[in-house]
Amino acid sequence: MSFANDYPDYKAIEHHIRRARAERSVAIAHFMAEALVATGRGLKQMWAGLVHGAKIERDVHAMQVDALFKKRVPRY
Repeated sequence: MSFANDYPDYKAIEHHIRRARAERSVAIAHFMAEALVATGRGLKQMWAGLVHGAKIERDVHAMQVDALFKKRVPRY
């Protein structure tokens, strides 16, 4: 027994329902894919910001150490 045999008048509606479920599944899959891509992009930007901050911190430290040694080295 199938739905089409029990209710032949609703066979066209059953087709629309199946198509709507397929479209909804595609929409959900598209949403999940976009969310993963956006998460990856955000993590990449966060990592780039951390690397950039570390480079700046290293440069500032190098300038401070350089200034410290310039003061202590006697000039002849």
